[in-house]
Amino acid sequence: MLVSQGQISETELYETLAIQNSLPFIDMQSDIPDLTLQTGLDPHQCLRLQCVPWRREGETTILTTSSPEQFENAKATLPAHLHPVKMAIATRSHITEAIRVGASTIMATTAETRVPEDLSCRSLPAQIKTTLAFALPMLVLALALQWLTFAGLYRAIFGFAVVMVFTGIVIKTAAAFIQLFVKEPEKQIRAAPTTKLPRVSLLIPLHDETEILEALLRHIGMLTYPETLLDVILIVEASDTLTRSHLETTDLPNWMRILIVPAGKITTKPRAMNYALPFCRGDIIGIYDAEDAPNPDQLSEVVDLFARTSEKTACIQAVLDFYNARSNALSRFFAIEYATWFRLILPGIARMGFAIPLGGTSVFFRRNVLEKLDGWDAHNVTEDADLGIRLARAGYQTTLISSVTLEEANNKAWPWIKQRSRWLKGYLITYFTHMRRPFRLLFELGAWKFLGFQAFFLSSISQYMLAPLIWSCMALYFGAPQWMDATVPAEFLNTIMVAFIVMWFTSTTVYIVAVSGELHRHLIPWIPFMSAYMALGTLAIYKGAWELITKPFYWEKTAHGHSDVEIVHSNSEETESSLSLVTKATEI
Repeated sequence: MLVSQGQISETELYETLAIQNSLPFIDMQSDIPDLTLQTGLDPHQCLRLQCVPWRREGETTILTTSSPEQFENAKATLPAHLHPVKMAIATRSHITEAIRVGASTIMATTAETRVPEDLSCRSLPAQIKTTLAFALPMLVLALALQWLTFAGLYRAIFGFAVVMVFTGIVIKTAAAFIQLFVKEPEKQIRAAPTTKLPRVSLLIPLHDETEILEALLRHIGMLTYPETLLDVILIVEASDTLTRSHLETTDLPNWMRILIVPAGKITTKPRAMNYALPFCRGDIIGIYDAEDAPNPDQLSEVVDLFARTSEKTACIQAVLDFYNARSNALSRFFAIEYATWFRLILPGIARMGFAIPLGGTSVFFRRNVLEKLDGWDAHNVTEDADLGIRLARAGYQTTLISSVTLEEANNKAWPWIKQRSRWLKGYLITYFTHMRRPFRLLFELGAWKFLGFQAFFLSSISQYMLAPLIWSCMALYFGAPQWMDATVPAEFLNTIMVAFIVMWFTSTTVYIVAVSGELHRHLIPWIPFMSAYMALGTLAIYKGAWELITKPFYWEKTAHGHSDVEIVHSNSEETESSLSLVTKATEI
């Protein structure tokens, strides 16, 4: 606590600890440790016990520790050739740095492969290529030999597209209805214990973020959770020299530290977080992105809710919104989409009992559960959605809170498409990964969650991928080509067009309800044009599908810091939930 508040230095603290225990103090910054002594040791265990071999003095190994009470446990883990052992005191940061340097290669490798292969997507691309290599020639052969006609194929795909669009609308409408009108049953929430508050570790992955660093540090500094219980890790790739040099010249508070991630076979956010996880000091792990501006009391809400719920509540997701929603048309459309998702649909599907695909930021975990699930899949470019499903498969629950984190909306078309292509590629990867063993997935999720998984991912992917087929309906009214007349009867297309119009009005109503709160109602005039915005997703899904084959683990970086930060915090409960609101929305 004294170190966090800057009243004494870390060195002074541990020198005092050494004197109290009649032990030598070693300054490992000037007296460099022998890193070869770490060979064969488990670096994760060394970090957990806060002990590391320093040097050999004759036949004796000097084992440095910042936690004397852990010395006997650490001593028992050492191989025979390092015995006998004597204890010495060193600062926690020096021990951590010695482990980081000495075990960087093994820890970087472990970060890429933490999740077991049968639950990871790292072997998926080879399986997809094998499947395509067999399926595509068979399809061409079937068409050539007229085992399958083009008209029949078109009808089948078109029918599937219609079903998926309808499924997506049903999920959206049902989730919104439940969130608005169905009273949530009272949860068994126990009183908050009177024990001391837990330490919270915040992981903030950074990559080429010099434009936004100043704002980030300011926003994190506004958090009201006690600084003495905060452990903020700024994660920087070794190749990102600009961000690293910028941070190293910045006067960071004692509760913030920089962690450099060694280069590896891939460069992804989940790999960086896996690398950082063993270095965390907290019992609760939170994730923020570089551009995030969380509500100042967000951590207090999270800690309080974790304290009041059972261990089965392993994850808490906050609401995401944008501080630059008014910057242009694209950011307004994006804000409508986010408001609908985080304020209506996501809470609704959670109450429907479906597995929740997490957001990539403002999400918090019980550390013991996160480690039990082996962290994040380093190869999945939507590691958040994947982890949400793995939590559900393991029997854990995700709870939503109304606290809001403001982000920067991607407000330029091509960067938006690149960002969305990564998300949709990740959805494809997540779906195929979990469906490699469908019966195991069914057994672990249960029938209801399994159906929800199918409905959510298939409709989310199909609404973009099969949109061109849906658009072909419009050709009927603008002079359909002769082949289309022969393939799909006009009467059928007429019925479909009527159904789509009804679904458009349904979606529009849901959008209006979602943005009817005071801070979002300025978006209502833009809702009729959401279809044009969603069409951008079709470009994104085909880009993502191509990358699934050519570069599946490529992380399409989103640039930040291009919009002015205007912070106006709210909470998700600003969306009115009365019948009168829906009546008004329908009349608009």
